[in-house]
Amino acid sequence: MSPGANEDAAFPSASPSVAVALQHAPMGIAIFDRQMRYLAASRRYLTDQDLPADLPLIGRLHYEVFPEIPQVWRDMHARVLAEGIELREDEGDRFVDRNGKVDWIRWSMAPWRTDDGAIGGLVLYTEVVTSAIAARMKLEAAEARYRAVFDHAAMGVARVSLDGRLLEVNDSFCEIFGRERAALLDVEMKTLVRPVDIAAAIRDSQALHAGEIDTYSAERRLIDPGGREAWLHLTASIVRPTRREGSGDGVGPGAGAKPGHMVLIVSDITARKQAESEQQSYQDKLRLLINELNHRVKNTLATVQSIAAQTLRNERDPLAAFEKFESRLLGLSQAHDVLTRESWNGADLREVAEQALAPFEAAAWTTIEGPPVWLAPGGALTMALIFHELATNALKYGALSTPGGRVALAWNYDAGARTLSLSWTESGGPPVAIPTRRGFGSRLIERSLRGELKGEAVMEFRPSGLVCRMEARLSEPVKADATLGPGGG
Repeated sequence: MSPGANEDAAFPSASPSVAVALQHAPMGIAIFDRQMRYLAASRRYLTDQDLPADLPLIGRLHYEVFPEIPQVWRDMHARVLAEGIELREDEGDRFVDRNGKVDWIRWSMAPWRTDDGAIGGLVLYTEVVTSAIAARMKLEAAEARYRAVFDHAAMGVARVSLDGRLLEVNDSFCEIFGRERAALLDVEMKTLVRPVDIAAAIRDSQALHAGEIDTYSAERRLIDPGGREAWLHLTASIVRPTRREGSGDGVGPGAGAKPGHMVLIVSDITARKQAESEQQSYQDKLRLLINELNHRVKNTLATVQSIAAQTLRNERDPLAAFEKFESRLLGLSQAHDVLTRESWNGADLREVAEQALAPFEAAAWTTIEGPPVWLAPGGALTMALIFHELATNALKYGALSTPGGRVALAWNYDAGARTLSLSWTESGGPPVAIPTRRGFGSRLIERSLRGELKGEAVMEFRPSGLVCRMEARLSEPVKADATLGPGGG
């Protein structure tokens, strides 16, 4: 009798029909006695181990057939036989056979009992799940790669449902939108962009859903929690699931399938938009500056021509004519200096007056009073010439020609009507007589006010000193600048 004959007879299900069923079972089954000798085994058990299906196993010791079985499994066999417990591994254990082949085995083991209830041995069920485990590991690796790319991408990435709700967002997406992940998930994407861009966003999404386009890129204005003007560039594409075979009509992967979700890739382009805006503003300003400069150069040349013609026509002494002409050009030059420093945006009336009077060393004898007023470039040049002409006349014939003379320059500005009222009042100089003819200086003041500032000038030749009253209307609003005080805007 073979070593396992008694145990084989003792196995309660050892009928011919059971033996046949066992042989042809669609999974690996092996039955052992208490010494782990084979009592029966299915063909699948043998073929799963790369053994011939008709290999005789009955009576052979399990550990002689498979000496490579690790100690941990041997210990589990011993526990089942000693304690009568059931053990199993549903996920699969790694097993390296005698040829070095690696398989993953899903298994379970349980005791079988004799008629009197004693443990007669164990039943081992095995299933090779190597392909399933390999597929799962491949999927997990792909998921890990996806997660690494998704979570740590430098750009914002999000999955969006077809109705526009955020399903998944990465860290960069949260940072760009300035919100925590919990505050973004399940939120409608359209609530995160400015209303002015919603119509375009809906139009593009509908075209994507309808299959009219595969992807689109756009720039959207973001509703930023901090209130800043934020811009983002986004690229949207749609993920369409592959139709399973036999699931319906259609040809090829995805035929007739409904889209699954959208993928958004976003980047913060606020800095670029600000740079573009600043560049455009700079270009506009430069263009305006060039046009203004061309206009002012022409006007300046016309003014120089007029000053030269009038000076030479009314002054017969060449040396005196040269001095007057040079002095008037100096006043014009100083006004240009102020405008150049302000990039020809205009100039402060007080600074224009101070610069115009500086060459005459009149600071000690002149008072200047008036609210801050910002003049356009043309007005600044006009007032510089007028102040220079009045100071020249005062130095030669009026209050500045004597040590005790004084000049008071004052003005008021009506912001609503944009009217400027100025007065030049001389005192303490030599007695003043009404001139027998109008000089070039008076005509220059009157013409300048009428032309550029739409105003007029009145000369009062009082015995105590000249008083020049001027009215002007500013062609442009004064500059709104806090540094100019109440009169600046």
